[in-house]
Amino acid sequence: MDTPLSIYVLVDALGWEVVRNRRFLDDILPDRRWLTTILGYSSGAIPTLLSGRMPSQHGHWNLIYLDPERSPFRWTRALAPLPRPLVENRVARRVLKSAARRLSGYSGYFSLYDYPVAHLPYFDLTEKRDIYQPGGLDCPSLFDAFCGGGVRYECYTYHGHTDAQILEAAPQRAAVTDARVLFLYLSGLDAELHWHIHDPEHVKRTVDWYEAGLRRVWEAATRARSDVRMFVFSDHGMTPIRWTCDLRRDVATLGLSVPGDYLPAYDSTMARFWVWNDRARRVLSEFLAEHPCGQLMTPAELQRLGVAFEDGRYYHLLFLLKPGMLLCPSDMGAVRFAGMHGYHPSEPTADAVLLASVAVDRGVDHITGVHDVLLEDAGLRQGARRQDPIPVAPVGGA
Repeated sequence: MDTPLSIYVLVDALGWEVVRNRRFLDDILPDRRWLTTILGYSSGAIPTLLSGRMPSQHGHWNLIYLDPERSPFRWTRALAPLPRPLVENRVARRVLKSAARRLSGYSGYFSLYDYPVAHLPYFDLTEKRDIYQPGGLDCPSLFDAFCGGGVRYECYTYHGHTDAQILEAAPQRAAVTDARVLFLYLSGLDAELHWHIHDPEHVKRTVDWYEAGLRRVWEAATRARSDVRMFVFSDHGMTPIRWTCDLRRDVATLGLSVPGDYLPAYDSTMARFWVWNDRARRVLSEFLAEHPCGQLMTPAELQRLGVAFEDGRYYHLLFLLKPGMLLCPSDMGAVRFAGMHGYHPSEPTADAVLLASVAVDRGVDHITGVHDVLLEDAGLRQGARRQDPIPVAPVGGA
């Protein structure tokens, strides 16, 4: 088969600290570098990868944002008079999620985690559409570029597939497809590292499993055709957890009312607050500025990190925990995970990766750069050309 094939693989949470001392496909992917990620979670980092823009530009950041007028949960206000145990339980939340999803028509990632049911009518979900499809973001993405440029592609994600199913099917597709691009999103490593980042043997077995699966994809493609490229990249790393902090309990001592004075969202590594009066802003600001578990982020730093939003939909005040500190319990759950991500991008364990079978512009050092790297490879940028593979020295050679 003479048609070229590029294999783009997004491996969630494959951090530089995980691969830098491993021979993870190093014979296939010799161009290897760490990438600085964004402040936040996959809900903001993956749209950044797919668009080449920062969250303040593409609009996707945390899972939920303030928008009571368009909230898909407005109807849950009728549940407010009910006793809290009746609505704050696993069965009730599952029913509520299912009903809200059907009523909203959203096709993207849809989860309520443990955000209080009483607070849901104030919020909307960021990912309303499948971001791995054209039109999935509120700005052009890779998939829009593929469609606009006439690049045929196949895309396999958690929408209907497990990682095992993707890695089982991908070698066959790589061998026979006439698509120009094969895009794989593998999400399972993230969950494994959340639970087992402190267990080196478990991490090794898991990473080895992904390496073996991707090697099968590469080998099937190269047996079938002569022109194959592979790019493996990630959205963030994983930071081992050392301590926990119950910030919700601490803030509850301030004598402010919810939702009268403020509305909180306690995420795993940060707390976001919307404040409705000057007293609440002053009390919260003074308290958070002195709290030992983290730092109250300044507007200037949030602007520098590309997560400032003039309309305040994601926060009015943002408190970021120190690396290795888990906000627990939080609105994401009460489990003490072994690892978490979403800390300041300067934390080394937060670094993402870009691994490539061909030479990549050495100036690419942030996850925003992956978008243009892939467009160049697919021939969708002016003057782009497919580069020659990097010569690879034998293992142990010079």
